[in-house]
Amino acid sequence: MKTPKINGHNAPAFCRHLQTLSQLAGLDMPYPFELYTTLLRLERKANRLTTALCNGIEDERQCEKAEKQLEKIEDKVRKLLPNAKTFFINLDPRGCALKIKEEERTALGMWSDFGGYGILAPEF
Repeated sequence: MKTPKINGHNAPAFCRHLQTLSQLAGLDMPYPFELYTTLLRLERKANRLTTALCNGIEDERQCEKAEKQLEKIEDKVRKLLPNAKTFFINLDPRGCALKIKEEERTALGMWSDFGGYGILAPEF
């Protein structure tokens, strides 16, 4: 797995993002690096699945399997981030998959995409 490339330019944003994740997870630690790497791994898996679904899986069993895997990812993220009330998996493969809605993102002041949704595992 590619590790985040943190430098002087993006370090403050990375630290703020970790603090927000800590808040969403209900953790008492300011910088939950393991939580971020777990979310990043789930993000990449969800993005691969949404891309495959968008490209069209001809075998119906494989399509059902991909949908079940997405449900498992959603369950894992909900367990990791119990305070994320508006979490959803974006099925559009052109962007990030693990997101929260704009209202909650704005209240938390977290990283966002062009649509205003909060990104749970952005690449740094």
